[in-house]
Amino acid sequence: MHYIIMYMNNCKSLSHSLEDYLEAILVLETKNRVARVRDIAAHLDVQMPSVTGAVKNLKEKGLVDYEKNSFIMLTEAGKKTAEEIFRKHSVLVDFLENVLLLSHEKAVAQACNMEHVIDSEAAVRFANCASYIQKSIEDGKIDSKQWKKNITA
Repeated sequence: MHYIIMYMNNCKSLSHSLEDYLEAILVLETKNRVARVRDIAAHLDVQMPSVTGAVKNLKEKGLVDYEKNSFIMLTEAGKKTAEEIFRKHSVLVDFLENVLLLSHEKAVAQACNMEHVIDSEAAVRFANCASYIQKSIEDGKIDSKQWKKNITA
């Protein structure tokens, strides 16, 4: 799996929580074509007033379009930022699950924490490392049984 990760400008000024909201909006827009306050609240398991406050903050930063009692939509800048956050999350899940051989559930939980603190360069290196190791196993350059034994020891 090969990921392209761009360097972000907007994420430097976002809290981990706001990054989670952006990522949730992206996921919901992709799944349902729209994002609503109640859907974001359910997705993140938070209260609706928390969502409203976060969305207002994201609107002030130019990352979402939102009017009271309407759909929430990512702006172009919001979409780019959310996609970058989602790519880092996906890279980390892939690495943790397929290279470090963690369970899917544990990989997802760990990736949610890590995605907020690694930069794009580190994410690219995680992706490159995962790709190299997976290709080496496929090509027989690394013995998969030995890899599993060593990595889980």
